Amino acid sequence: MNIDRFAAILEEQAALLPDAVMERLNLGIGVTPDAKRDRRAGPGLRLYTLGEYHRHPVMGRGIVLYYGSFERVFPHLMEDEDRLRLEIDRVLRHELTHHLESQAGSRDLEIEDARRLAEWNKANGSK
Repeated sequence: MNIDRFAAILEEQAALLPDAVMERLNLGIGVTPDAKRDRRAGPGLRLYTLGEYHRHPVMGRGIVLYYGSFERVFPHLMEDEDRLRLEIDRVLRHELTHHLESQAGSRDLEIEDARRLAEWNKANGSK
């Protein structure tokens, strides 16, 4: 699957969500061709960021999905549109949860992400 089709699927999945979820997401939802390594992974460990929620006091709020990271994490799904769509939707909803929690002043998912990362690092040999 190429990046244009990936972006189209992301747009299709976003269109299925209620408009209220997108409020104050002025930078929208986008795709970058990059693969982004998560630097919080322990030394020598490879962990990729699939998506990120960004909030900036001046620029605003937006979500980006990393096409290159999906290619590295899910190479077996890049030709299986139905299964890849499920992963795109999962990541989109995860990042939108960060967006909604940010507006509500909550950090629950952020804390849960940090806990899961610590568990992943421990299970993969990092201290």
